[in-house]
Amino acid sequence: MYSHKLAAFGAVVALLCIGSSAQAAAIDFSTLQVNGSATATPTALRLTDGSNLGDPMDPNSNIGEAGSAYISTAFNSYLTFTSSFTFSMTNTGFSPLADGLTFIIQNDPNGAMAVGGGGGGVGANGLASNIGIGFQSWDNNRVSFFRNGGITGGPIHNFNLGDQDDLVDVTVAYDGTNLSYSAFNHTTGLTLADSRTFHLRSLGPQVYFGFTGGTGLSYSIQDVTNWDLTVGPGTGAVPEPAAWALMLLGFAGMGGALRRSRRVIRAAT
Repeated sequence: MYSHKLAAFGAVVALLCIGSSAQAAAIDFSTLQVNGSATATPTALRLTDGSNLGDPMDPNSNIGEAGSAYISTAFNSYLTFTSSFTFSMTNTGFSPLADGLTFIIQNDPNGAMAVGGGGGGVGANGLASNIGIGFQSWDNNRVSFFRNGGITGGPIHNFNLGDQDDLVDVTVAYDGTNLSYSAFNHTTGLTLADSRTFHLRSLGPQVYFGFTGGTGLSYSIQDVTNWDLTVGPGTGAVPEPAAWALMLLGFAGMGGALRRSRRVIRAAT
Protein backbone atom coordinates (compact mmCIF):
# COMPACT_ATOMS: atom_id res chain seq x y z
CA MET A 1 0.00 0.00 0.00
CA TYR A 2 2.82 2.40 0.91
CA SER A 3 4.62 1.95 -2.41
CA HIS A 4 1.36 2.27 -4.33
CA LYS A 5 0.70 5.63 -2.69
CA LEU A 6 4.15 6.86 -3.68
CA ALA A 7 3.67 5.61 -7.21
CA ALA A 8 0.58 7.77 -7.47
CA PHE A 9 2.88 10.74 -7.09
CA GLY A 10 5.05 9.41 -9.93
CA ALA A 11 8.05 8.40 -7.81
CA VAL A 12 9.14 6.00 -5.13
CA VAL A 13 11.49 7.58 -2.62
CA ALA A 14 13.98 5.34 -0.83
CA LEU A 15 16.45 7.12 1.43
CA LEU A 16 19.56 5.12 2.23
CA CYS A 17 20.82 5.76 5.75
CA ILE A 18 24.35 5.10 6.95
CA GLY A 19 24.82 1.43 7.69
CA SER A 20 21.55 0.35 6.12
CA SER A 21 21.32 -2.57 3.75
CA ALA A 22 21.27 -2.04 0.00
CA GLN A 23 17.97 -1.23 -1.63
CA ALA A 24 17.01 -2.66 -5.01
CA ALA A 25 14.68 -0.99 -7.49
CA ALA A 26 13.41 -1.93 -10.92
CA ILE A 27 13.19 1.22 -12.99
CA ASP A 28 10.01 2.44 -14.64
CA PHE A 29 11.49 4.04 -17.76
CA SER A 30 8.62 6.51 -18.09
CA THR A 31 9.88 8.30 -14.96
CA LEU A 32 13.27 9.10 -16.53
CA GLN A 33 14.31 12.45 -17.93
CA VAL A 34 14.61 11.77 -21.70
CA ASN A 35 16.47 14.02 -24.11
CA GLY A 36 17.11 14.32 -27.84
CA SER A 37 15.89 11.31 -29.80
CA ALA A 38 15.11 9.24 -26.68
CA THR A 39 11.56 8.12 -25.85
CA ALA A 40 10.26 5.87 -23.08
CA THR A 41 7.38 3.67 -22.00
CA PRO A 42 7.15 2.11 -18.51
CA THR A 43 8.88 -1.05 -19.76
CA ALA A 44 11.45 0.19 -22.29
CA LEU A 45 13.72 3.07 -23.20
CA ARG A 46 14.30 3.80 -26.91
CA LEU A 47 17.48 5.82 -27.42
CA THR A 48 17.34 5.94 -31.23
CA ASP A 49 14.39 5.06 -33.44
CA GLY A 50 16.09 3.63 -36.52
CA SER A 51 16.75 6.87 -38.37
CA ASN A 52 19.69 9.10 -39.23
CA LEU A 53 17.59 12.28 -39.40
CA GLY A 54 18.68 15.00 -37.01
CA ASP A 55 15.30 16.62 -37.63
CA PRO A 56 12.51 14.05 -38.31
CA MET A 57 10.61 16.74 -40.24
CA ASP A 58 13.51 17.39 -42.61
CA PRO A 59 14.39 14.46 -44.93
CA ASN A 60 17.71 16.12 -45.78
CA SER A 61 18.95 16.34 -42.18
CA ASN A 62 20.77 13.00 -42.28
CA ILE A 63 23.35 13.97 -39.68
CA GLY A 64 22.36 11.31 -37.18
CA GLU A 65 20.45 11.12 -33.92
CA ALA A 66 21.59 11.52 -30.32
CA GLY A 67 19.53 10.65 -27.25
CA SER A 68 19.97 10.27 -23.51
CA ALA A 69 17.94 9.37 -20.45
CA TYR A 70 18.68 9.65 -16.73
CA ILE A 71 17.15 9.10 -13.35
CA SER A 72 16.19 12.70 -12.70
CA THR A 73 17.44 12.79 -9.10
CA ALA A 74 21.19 12.94 -8.50
CA PHE A 75 22.88 10.34 -6.29
CA ASN A 76 25.60 10.92 -3.73
CA SER A 77 28.93 9.98 -5.32
CA TYR A 78 30.11 8.05 -2.22
CA LEU A 79 27.62 5.27 -2.94
CA THR A 80 28.27 1.70 -4.04
CA PHE A 81 25.96 -0.02 -6.51
CA THR A 82 25.17 -2.92 -8.79
CA SER A 83 23.00 -2.56 -11.87
CA SER A 84 21.81 -4.75 -14.72
CA PHE A 85 19.98 -4.13 -17.97
CA THR A 86 19.35 -5.59 -21.41
CA PHE A 87 19.84 -3.71 -24.64
CA SER A 88 19.01 -4.56 -28.23
CA MET A 89 20.05 -3.19 -31.59
CA THR A 90 17.62 -3.85 -34.44
CA ASN A 91 18.15 -3.36 -38.15
CA THR A 92 15.70 -1.06 -39.94
CA GLY A 93 17.12 -1.40 -43.42
CA PHE A 94 20.70 -0.14 -43.25
CA SER A 95 23.66 -2.44 -42.62
CA PRO A 96 25.90 -2.54 -40.69
CA LEU A 97 23.90 -1.19 -37.77
CA ALA A 98 25.06 1.97 -36.01
CA ASP A 99 26.25 3.50 -33.87
CA GLY A 100 25.88 2.27 -30.31
CA LEU A 101 25.00 3.28 -26.77
CA THR A 102 26.48 3.79 -23.32
CA PHE A 103 25.75 3.22 -19.68
CA ILE A 104 26.97 6.46 -18.13
CA ILE A 105 27.45 8.04 -14.71
CA GLN A 106 27.91 11.78 -15.07
CA ASN A 107 28.06 15.14 -13.36
CA ASP A 108 27.74 17.31 -16.46
CA PRO A 109 26.61 20.93 -15.84
CA ASN A 110 23.36 20.09 -17.66
CA GLY A 111 22.57 17.35 -15.18
CA ALA A 112 19.73 15.07 -16.19
CA MET A 113 19.25 17.00 -19.45
CA ALA A 114 22.77 16.35 -20.75
CA VAL A 115 23.11 14.85 -24.22
CA GLY A 116 26.18 14.73 -26.43
CA GLY A 117 26.81 14.26 -30.14
CA GLY A 118 25.53 11.49 -32.40
CA GLY A 119 27.38 9.16 -34.73
CA GLY A 120 30.43 7.49 -33.21
CA GLY A 121 30.08 9.70 -30.14
CA VAL A 122 26.90 7.70 -29.32
CA GLY A 123 25.30 10.56 -27.41
CA ALA A 124 28.18 10.85 -24.90
CA ASN A 125 30.78 12.80 -26.87
CA GLY A 126 31.17 16.30 -25.45
CA LEU A 127 29.72 15.60 -22.00
CA ALA A 128 31.81 16.63 -18.98
CA SER A 129 32.72 14.83 -15.73
CA ASN A 130 31.65 11.28 -16.47
CA ILE A 131 32.64 7.67 -16.66
CA GLY A 132 30.84 4.98 -18.61
CA ILE A 133 30.87 1.83 -20.67
CA GLY A 134 30.43 2.29 -24.40
CA PHE A 135 28.99 -0.33 -26.74
CA GLN A 136 29.92 0.66 -30.28
CA SER A 137 28.79 -0.95 -33.52
CA TRP A 138 29.28 0.12 -37.16
CA ASP A 139 32.95 -0.60 -38.00
CA ASN A 140 34.06 -0.49 -34.35
CA ASN A 141 32.25 -3.49 -32.85
CA ARG A 142 33.71 -3.05 -29.39
CA VAL A 143 33.14 -2.35 -25.73
CA SER A 144 35.23 0.16 -23.82
CA PHE A 145 35.42 2.16 -20.63
CA PHE A 146 35.49 5.88 -21.32
CA ARG A 147 35.99 9.12 -19.43
CA ASN A 148 34.48 12.55 -20.05
CA GLY A 149 32.74 11.59 -23.27
CA GLY A 150 35.89 10.24 -24.92
CA ILE A 151 34.22 7.09 -26.15
CA THR A 152 37.46 5.49 -27.39
CA GLY A 153 39.28 6.02 -24.10
CA GLY A 154 39.84 2.29 -23.60
CA PRO A 155 40.66 -0.34 -22.68
CA ILE A 156 38.89 -1.60 -25.81
CA HIS A 157 37.59 -5.15 -26.35
CA ASN A 158 36.25 -6.59 -29.58
CA PHE A 159 32.53 -7.33 -29.33
CA ASN A 160 30.68 -8.12 -32.52
CA LEU A 161 27.90 -5.55 -32.76
CA GLY A 162 26.37 -4.19 -35.92
CA ASP A 163 26.63 -7.12 -38.32
CA GLN A 164 23.29 -8.49 -37.12
CA ASP A 165 20.48 -7.74 -34.71
CA ASP A 166 21.87 -8.02 -31.18
CA LEU A 167 20.45 -8.77 -27.73
CA VAL A 168 22.88 -8.13 -24.87
CA ASP A 169 22.65 -8.55 -21.08
CA VAL A 170 24.91 -6.26 -19.04
CA THR A 171 25.80 -6.13 -15.34
CA VAL A 172 27.74 -3.20 -13.86
CA ALA A 173 29.10 -2.99 -10.30
CA TYR A 174 30.99 -0.43 -8.22
CA ASP A 175 32.47 -1.26 -4.81
CA GLY A 176 33.78 2.20 -3.95
CA THR A 177 37.14 1.57 -5.62
CA ASN A 178 36.55 -0.52 -8.75
CA LEU A 179 34.03 -0.18 -11.57
CA SER A 180 33.40 -3.43 -13.42
CA TYR A 181 31.08 -4.85 -16.06
CA SER A 182 30.17 -8.09 -17.76
CA ALA A 183 28.23 -8.35 -21.04
CA PHE A 184 26.72 -11.37 -22.75
CA ASN A 185 25.53 -11.21 -26.37
CA HIS A 186 22.70 -13.72 -26.86
CA THR A 187 23.04 -13.46 -30.63
CA THR A 188 26.74 -14.30 -30.92
CA GLY A 189 27.27 -16.15 -27.63
CA LEU A 190 30.21 -13.86 -26.75
CA THR A 191 30.85 -12.77 -23.14
CA LEU A 192 33.12 -9.91 -22.08
CA ALA A 193 34.14 -8.66 -18.63
CA ASP A 194 36.49 -5.95 -17.41
CA SER A 195 37.24 -3.75 -14.40
CA ARG A 196 39.12 -0.55 -13.67
CA THR A 197 40.03 1.41 -10.57
CA PHE A 198 37.99 4.56 -10.22
CA HIS A 199 36.44 6.75 -7.52
CA LEU A 200 33.03 8.19 -8.37
CA ARG A 201 33.62 11.03 -5.91
CA SER A 202 36.27 12.36 -8.32
CA LEU A 203 33.35 13.43 -10.54
CA GLY A 204 31.96 15.68 -7.81
CA PRO A 205 29.57 15.37 -4.85
CA GLN A 206 26.69 13.95 -6.88
CA VAL A 207 26.15 11.97 -10.08
CA TYR A 208 23.38 11.01 -12.51
CA PHE A 209 22.81 7.45 -13.75
CA GLY A 210 21.56 6.79 -17.26
CA PHE A 211 22.15 5.93 -20.89
CA THR A 212 23.10 7.66 -24.13
CA GLY A 213 22.87 6.50 -27.73
CA GLY A 214 23.48 7.78 -31.23
CA THR A 215 23.31 7.12 -34.95
CA GLY A 216 25.17 8.60 -37.92
CA LEU A 217 24.80 7.93 -41.62
CA SER A 218 24.00 4.36 -40.61
CA TYR A 219 21.41 3.66 -37.93
CA SER A 220 19.43 1.15 -35.87
CA ILE A 221 16.71 0.96 -33.25
CA GLN A 222 18.45 0.89 -29.85
CA ASP A 223 16.32 -0.15 -26.88
CA VAL A 224 17.09 -0.69 -23.19
CA THR A 225 14.88 -2.95 -21.07
CA ASN A 226 14.90 -4.65 -17.66
CA TRP A 227 17.02 -2.04 -15.86
CA ASP A 228 17.45 -2.50 -12.14
CA LEU A 229 19.68 -0.68 -9.68
CA THR A 230 20.85 -1.70 -6.22
CA VAL A 231 22.38 1.17 -4.25
CA GLY A 232 24.38 0.51 -1.10
CA PRO A 233 26.03 2.65 1.59
CA GLY A 234 29.18 4.44 0.54
CA THR A 235 32.74 3.66 1.51
CA GLY A 236 35.58 5.91 2.60
CA ALA A 237 34.78 9.39 3.88
CA VAL A 238 31.18 9.74 5.09
CA PRO A 239 29.24 12.71 3.72
CA GLU A 240 27.18 14.95 5.92
CA PRO A 241 23.63 13.70 6.65
CA ALA A 242 22.22 16.34 4.33
CA ALA A 243 24.29 14.93 1.49
CA TRP A 244 22.74 11.51 1.98
CA ALA A 245 19.40 13.07 1.20
CA LEU A 246 20.56 13.33 -2.40
CA MET A 247 20.21 9.56 -2.65
CA LEU A 248 16.53 9.59 -3.57
CA LEU A 249 15.48 6.98 -6.07
CA GLY A 250 13.17 8.65 -8.58
CA PHE A 251 11.34 5.56 -9.72
CA ALA A 252 7.66 4.72 -10.10
CA GLY A 253 7.97 1.19 -8.74
CA MET A 254 10.20 -0.74 -6.35
CA GLY A 255 11.36 -4.29 -7.14
CA GLY A 256 11.46 -6.76 -4.29
CA ALA A 257 14.09 -8.88 -6.05
CA LEU A 258 17.52 -7.97 -7.34
CA ARG A 259 16.45 -8.50 -10.93
CA ARG A 260 13.33 -8.64 -12.93
CA SER A 261 12.87 -11.57 -15.30
CA ARG A 262 14.74 -11.19 -18.58
CA ARG A 263 11.71 -10.39 -20.73
CA VAL A 264 12.53 -8.15 -23.67
CA ILE A 265 9.70 -5.68 -24.21
CA ARG A 266 10.28 -3.31 -27.10
CA ALA A 267 9.05 0.26 -27.03
CA ALA A 268 6.30 1.16 -29.46
CA THR A 269 7.57 3.01 -32.51
